[in-house]
Amino acid sequence: MRKIVALAIVFTLLGINNASAHQPVNLGKSDTTAAKGPLLVDGTISFAVRASFTKAREVRAFRAQLKAGDSLEVQYLIIDKAPENKLKVNQLPTLVITSPSGARQVMKLDERTEFLETYSQTLYFYLGRINKPAESGIYNFTITSKVRSAITLGVGYREVPGDVIRGALPTPAVTPAATPSVSATPTPAPSPSVSSTPEAGITRAQVEMRNSKNACWSIIDEKVYDLTRWIDSHPGGPSYIQFICGKDGTNSFKAQHSGRPNPTARLADFLLGPLAR
Repeated sequence: MRKIVALAIVFTLLGINNASAHQPVNLGKSDTTAAKGPLLVDGTISFAVRASFTKAREVRAFRAQLKAGDSLEVQYLIIDKAPENKLKVNQLPTLVITSPSGARQVMKLDERTEFLETYSQTLYFYLGRINKPAESGIYNFTITSKVRSAITLGVGYREVPGDVIRGALPTPAVTPAATPSVSATPTPAPSPSVSSTPEAGITRAQVEMRNSKNACWSIIDEKVYDLTRWIDSHPGGPSYIQFICGKDGTNSFKAQHSGRPNPTARLADFLLGPLAR
């Protein structure tokens, strides 16, 4: 029985490798301008921005920040269900993207390609796509309805956790430089002492204590990561992170991300330190 359960877990983890789920962002009735709407702090990270309308001339808007050298990637999708799949192209909401320099682009709806989102088993249609080099700054996205409808915009391409904020982008506080003091008789600096014992690192006992959704640490390749912030935003769902909380998750993590180049790169933001030997 234990062998069957273990195999089921492995196959589940391997299966999620083929499921690509963008992080959801739902636009509300108050998101009527880009300034009022949410800001995707890193527009290269994959988000599924959803907008629903009950009548004509309703507006939903949001922003995404990109850097020079990034790629602006946007997909316009509808779910294969009424009323959206029955509407003509000229009845669907319009999307206008305004670049940091002020250039405006209206999304062209010039395809109808089926796409099965395997994680939720939801069938979509791609209706339009944009993929081009980005300017540095914040892009504004404005969606205007023509009839009752709902759409999903795929923004970004990197399947890693991302931040969404409202209001202005926070700027780091500037700390005034301290006025240097001049000493008449400088004191020689003492010779640094070298510790004979290496840095202890984090113990397995400390990791085992963080085994819940509210505090989730895991060991991967002899390093300790705090995955608490990743649980709710993990593309495969929270269960795949909670499964490795409080334990050595090396094998599970590698099985889940097999075939991907440098899978541990996405863990860099969650690193706490080395595992104590």
